[in-house]
Amino acid sequence: MKLTKEDKELIKKAKVLVGKRKVSGGVVREVGSALLTKGGEIFTGVSLDLWCGIGFCAEHSAISNMVSHSNETEIKTIVAFGDKIMYPCGRCREMMELVDKRNRYNTEVIISKNKKVKLKELLPGEWM
Repeated sequence: MKLTKEDKELIKKAKVLVGKRKVSGGVVREVGSALLTKGGEIFTGVSLDLWCGIGFCAEHSAISNMVSHSNETEIKTIVAFGDKIMYPCGRCREMMELVDKRNRYNTEVIISKNKKVKLKELLPGEWM
């Protein structure tokens, strides 16, 4: 699928979050993520890469913000940006589905500067 103007704005929101910074226990803000809910709200988050594996991905942070600050669980579109647009890791893909099973079929994941795919194209067979 081709990107819309709305998708390009989401990319900008993710990109502006990136500003890799060392903290005492690792690195933060190496990746930024922005998501648009089915209801039209935008939530963002950044990665935390901390020692001992305590950190989490930017997509996790954005999803956490969504469920913390709204009643929404359906993601219309999501993007992650580091030094470029990035595919979500397997853990992030699973999290999107586990937050709302409808996301498997409806969520559009931006995977490059000119392409997005449905989440189901990035997930293996259903297990639950």
